Amino acid sequence: MTLDRSKLMTSTHAPDVRAEWIISAAWKAAPDGPLPVVAAVFPVVGPPQRAVLRIAGLGVFIASVNGQVVSDPLEPGYSDYSRRAEFCTYDVTALLRPGDNVITVELGPGCYRSKTIDDRWAKIATDYGDLGTCATLDWIDAGGTNLLRTDASWHGTTGPVTWSNWVGGEDYDATSAFDTDTAVVLTWPPAVTAQVPDGIRLCPKTIPPVRVVERLPALDVRETQPGVHVVDFGVNFAGWIELDLPPRTEVRLRPAELLDAEGNIDPVTQGWGPVYHTVRTADAGLTWHPRFAYNGLRYLELSGLPEPPSAESVRGLVLAADTEPTGTFAASDRRLSDLHRIIRRAITSNMYSMFTDCPQREKLGYLEQLHLVFPILRWNYDVKALLENSLRITREAQEPTGHLPLYVPEWDPFPDPWRGDVNFGLAIVFLPWQLYRSYADETVLADNYAAAGRYVEYLLASRDDGLVTYGLGDWNGRDPRFVPLVATATLARALGVLAAIAAVLGKEDEQRSWTAVQGRLTALLRGEFVHLDGTVGTGSVAELAVAINSGVLTEAEIPAAVQRLEDLIVADCYYLDVGEVAMAALVEVLAEHDRHETVYRLTHGDDRPGYGYMLKHGATSLTETWDGPTFGFSQNHFMNGAIDDWFFAHVAGLQQAADDIGFRKVVIRPRPCGGLTRASADYRTTTGILRSAWVLDGSTFTLDVAVPPETIATVVLPDGAVRQVAEGSHLFKSSIDEEDAADVVKR
Repeated sequence: MTLDRSKLMTSTHAPDVRAEWIISAAWKAAPDGPLPVVAAVFPVVGPPQRAVLRIAGLGVFIASVNGQVVSDPLEPGYSDYSRRAEFCTYDVTALLRPGDNVITVELGPGCYRSKTIDDRWAKIATDYGDLGTCATLDWIDAGGTNLLRTDASWHGTTGPVTWSNWVGGEDYDATSAFDTDTAVVLTWPPAVTAQVPDGIRLCPKTIPPVRVVERLPALDVRETQPGVHVVDFGVNFAGWIELDLPPRTEVRLRPAELLDAEGNIDPVTQGWGPVYHTVRTADAGLTWHPRFAYNGLRYLELSGLPEPPSAESVRGLVLAADTEPTGTFAASDRRLSDLHRIIRRAITSNMYSMFTDCPQREKLGYLEQLHLVFPILRWNYDVKALLENSLRITREAQEPTGHLPLYVPEWDPFPDPWRGDVNFGLAIVFLPWQLYRSYADETVLADNYAAAGRYVEYLLASRDDGLVTYGLGDWNGRDPRFVPLVATATLARALGVLAAIAAVLGKEDEQRSWTAVQGRLTALLRGEFVHLDGTVGTGSVAELAVAINSGVLTEAEIPAAVQRLEDLIVADCYYLDVGEVAMAALVEVLAEHDRHETVYRLTHGDDRPGYGYMLKHGATSLTETWDGPTFGFSQNHFMNGAIDDWFFAHVAGLQQAADDIGFRKVVIRPRPCGGLTRASADYRTTTGILRSAWVLDGSTFTLDVAVPPETIATVVLPDGAVRQVAEGSHLFKSSIDEEDAADVVKR
């Protein structure tokens, strides 16, 4: 019987309070040995009417009923294990049968117990206690209402996974596979109580599960040296390697994102230690994928097979949170479409129970990218539940002083300057406002306002002569840059957002207070960094973009500053010498001031590091640094993906009105540029599909618009004409001056 995934449930009804955290005695006696399995045998009288499993695990669990896996991959997801564990709820009625039934739970360490062996890579070191599960199964059958809960009546053993680390790899020995026959399970020793963090709470999981969202065939299999083969999946992805293996074989699998000059894998981005899996089969063949871990990779090295592997014997299973896609983009210039594609791939690859970075070597919930490039997350997926959950974990990570860390949950704190950068912690201010404006749910503001205020007060109290002088500044994946200006300007901008939140929540006195502090901080920044000749800081593009975007310059100064910004970019041949903070600001500033030709050119230069350089050198997902595949940092990272917002909001022209909440008042203002002859984008708002599709044929501009229910759209055509329309499809035509049109096509 196959489980109907449409019947998977969300529930706030926790497992019965009498359920215990349990673990197998064999694993408890040897916690660095093979991983534990617990199981129970229970009778069902006649066909069941309804059966519901509620289950939590510390750290990763795989739940099965009568041999059928019930749980989704890598459950339950990230949480602060010192505080709470999430439980998942499944309707398993279809899997029960009259007579004896078996439920099994396999457990792996995940980030709850991150240790390594030998020299294998482990990003963090954690040990919160015993692995364990807490679960209840309640069902109704011919005998009435029944309840099974985890306690000493369960049985335990160890399974075929002999070692696992969230980033370092996994070892599997099929000769140690367990038998789930009821008579066999009853011979296992009794399960024992697991030692787990004191006071740990059970909370319902509120976010979409991780699932297989795409299956990738092997595009090429090559022998690089005797007995060693390299598989190419064609794209960089995050997920599972699935492999068909023959009997009585032991293989070693090494993932990689890059190849060296000889065609061997180059594991440089996988971590600062080896990453690999080993699999040993028994007397029968086996289809294998990791149980308690996943990888970021494009290439896979296989060694130990008795015969060369076929392309059909190995697959890539793309794993991601099963969120609803929300938007699409396409353009006549393939480079723009290709950039959108690799940015979306990087988002998907890092979209698990939290948005991560570096799905190959880190997999941590860094905070800064959530707000710096929030629009690209929203354009591509329904991220409301995922990001609200991230904010909850962020609030839990806040110290009594108000301090917030670089990533959450902060399982293994980093040393300074990594730990306290303001662009990471200020997600607690920016992200609730962005979610409120996108989804019109005021609850997110109320839930996070107190924590946001405490963090801002902490930052204000931690300044040195009025400036924030610590952290990463305009982080570019290598070195901290422009720290005092970038950090302090970001704080000033956050004060303005906090004032806006206070206004929505009716806290007028606090609104005035935050606004006053912002004014004083902005004045300090001007005195410290804005020079008489109009330069900012050391005169870099990054500092100028951040200063304009953060309100450091006056309205009167901004036109000249934008021109200076553009001149600097042109003079440096459109080279992107900025980090993630300045990149987000740069795109926003240039687009707001209609410098679209310049933004377009930023996508095309390929002789120096930048977007075009990544594509030229074969990037299939957005890379962490502008060097792309020519440099050994993450090849799958969305932090520099701000250009995708320009695609949707300016090339296609889908924008919120300045005073809009929830996409009820939108502006459709497409801007043909750079030789584009067509572009289109759609976005699924909370009420329906918003769409813009335009074609430029000679001097004739045709725009096809779809407006969802409960929405008013102001359409601004390239010739300056303005139309206001409501729900429905609308077609507009206008003329662009022939000289301008020819120039656009030529460029």
